[in-house]
Amino acid sequence: MYHSLQYLNYIYSQKNKSLYIMKKLMLLSHLFFLISFYGQSTNNEKLKIFYDCNTWGCEETYIKQNLPEVEFVRDRNYADVHILIVSEENGSGGQKYYLEFSGQNDFKDIQEKLDFSTGSDTTREQKREQLLKYLQLGLMKFWLKKGLADKISFKIESENNDKKEEKDQWNNWVFKLGLNGWFNGSSNNSNESYSGHASATQTKEKNKFSFSLHYSKRKNTYTYGDNEIVSDKESFNVSTNRIFGINQHWSYGIFANFNKSLYSNYDQAYQLYGGVEYSFFPYKESAKKSLVVSAQVGSLYNKYYEKTVYNQTEEVLWRSKFDLNGNIVKKWGSLYAGFEYRTYFHDFDLNSMGFNLGTNLRIAKGLSFNTHGYYGINHDQINIAAGNLSLEETLLAQKELQSDYRYYFSIGFSYSFGSIYNTIVNPRFDSSSGGSSTCICF
Repeated sequence: MYHSLQYLNYIYSQKNKSLYIMKKLMLLSHLFFLISFYGQSTNNEKLKIFYDCNTWGCEETYIKQNLPEVEFVRDRNYADVHILIVSEENGSGGQKYYLEFSGQNDFKDIQEKLDFSTGSDTTREQKREQLLKYLQLGLMKFWLKKGLADKISFKIESENNDKKEEKDQWNNWVFKLGLNGWFNGSSNNSNESYSGHASATQTKEKNKFSFSLHYSKRKNTYTYGDNEIVSDKESFNVSTNRIFGINQHWSYGIFANFNKSLYSNYDQAYQLYGGVEYSFFPYKESAKKSLVVSAQVGSLYNKYYEKTVYNQTEEVLWRSKFDLNGNIVKKWGSLYAGFEYRTYFHDFDLNSMGFNLGTNLRIAKGLSFNTHGYYGINHDQINIAAGNLSLEETLLAQKELQSDYRYYFSIGFSYSFGSIYNTIVNPRFDSSSGGSSTCICF
């Protein structure tokens, strides 16, 4: 009996040792698997980019679908590369895009800047193909450091030496023409409007000239029982200016304008101004940062449809303008602000001033703050017609009203959370559902 118990204890102890050894082996195998899996996932991990586009035509969906070996993230702090894109209008009526690639974390030693231009006749397909091309060029150094050299291929087109330099037969002139009509209505009202515009611009490195013409007419008809109320508005405007650049900080120009508007009581309104402008930063940096101050002085001749509140039917006046505007676009967001001041020389009490401000700031992960606003003080509405307006004219805004101030303001917060990855594009039912978004706004 005693020997039997010893034998059972021996068997039990050996079994425990076997279980212990098996547990150790399983633990080691799991650890080895995790290490190999982590190493494999790290090597194959895609380049994380934060696509920060601050302009029209970012084509985010197209870029996500066609840019290889990248992972789009919603928080710039998790990105390997912060791509900042801004643009400004060029002389051809198209856009000049500026792309800035800033490496972060393991890629902080890599910085890249590229730019390209589009024309006024560039199609959307051509524009987004060009944007994709320059994104790929800008990411080349990052992909190489990521170890993707064997996946990269490129082609350089040889230059045709026999090709003659193409001359611009239009000498930088760009012309635009447009006609528009808009109609809608119901059994109670009908609305129709017509507009036409024409423009000619010539933009060179330092100098530019522009001419524009605009005509619009709107007719609104309201039916209430047997009564029919009609509101007509018509305006015509012609403006031209000639700008001369002195250097990267100074410019001067001449500005002329003609305006005709029943709403504003102008039968004829002629303006001729001369002005100077100073840019604290070089003009070539205007897409990323600018702070510009300008001053203009000019003469005006106004002929009115109706006698004004200052008992005038026509008059010649001298006026001055002062403007200060600035904007900045950075990784943390964007900010713009401006101030304007207008006054007449014959009576400095006839003046106006206005302030505008706009921000779009990234406060923390997923949290953004934005403001847009304007506040103006008006004491220079010399064109207001004398006499009281009827209720119809007031409600239908058929004539400009006297107002001491005007403003608009918006403020909001937005917060998003969840997965930081947003590479996947799923367009199913986008056209019929209309899309939706959730925002905590004030």
